[in-house]
Amino acid sequence: MEITGVYKIKTHEQLKAIADPLRTKILMKLVKDAHTGQQLAEMLDITRNNIYFHLKELEKHGVIQIVRKEEKNGIVQKYYRAVASRFIPEDHLLPSLDLVETSRQVFMETLDITRTKIEHAPAASFALSSANEHHRKNLASTYRFHATQESFHAFIEEFKLLMDKHFRMEPPPAGGTSLTAEEKSYYMSLIAFQDNRKDING
Repeated sequence: MEITGVYKIKTHEQLKAIADPLRTKILMKLVKDAHTGQQLAEMLDITRNNIYFHLKELEKHGVIQIVRKEEKNGIVQKYYRAVASRFIPEDHLLPSLDLVETSRQVFMETLDITRTKIEHAPAASFALSSANEHHRKNLASTYRFHATQESFHAFIEEFKLLMDKHFRMEPPPAGGTSLTAEEKSYYMSLIAFQDNRKDING
């Protein structure tokens, strides 16, 4: 099941349901793919009772749903999935300190995932080569820039179009093909946020 679009958080109860740091981690996992409670418990290294408590809370508030059930060894396993790829509160819920910390947690989780990807990537991903010296095989850069909100939003929209123009995103749709002989798999993490503080790393 592929999810797209934005889900509007309508109540303070829903906002509090996703504000918990652990539930934010669970929700991020379920945005990417469907998982059982057992799988999530193993991923996050917590007990099944704990994970099922949080899953019930998220399901009760409508931000995740059961997308399929499978029977294994006489036990019915429920697969949960987020109802959308993004969650945004309605205006009457803003400003919200709960949401600030939830957003911060999403950014930190993204960094943790990227770090894990880098640590487990094959050596060839970072090996230097004099062949095709003008063709980059990877990228690691940070930038500080100035922009209006309108120009920043325009950049994000153009970035999405650029991704669609040059890349074939995975996983492929049902019935899609795997990598062609010329294609290679890449991983990219993009993080950008407003930060007016000047520091030694600025």
